Amino acid sequence: MDGLTINVKNTNLAVISKLLNSACAKYECSVTYNPENNSVHFSGDDSLRAIVIEDTMNLFRNN
Repeated sequence: MDGLTINVKNTNLAVISKLLNSACAKYECSVTYNPENNSVHFSGDDSLRAIVIEDTMNLFRNN
């Protein structure tokens, strides 16, 4: 009997990129997810990267 093959696609980065993009809307920048190589590309002023990431991470913190 052959084994069962399960293909798992990790879409966590796609979800994170959507959350990052929501934060980007406040700062006029954007994040693009590339599913082919599972990467995220930031477009905008580099000084905003840390701010966008912090805003996104705050979504996961307990109040």
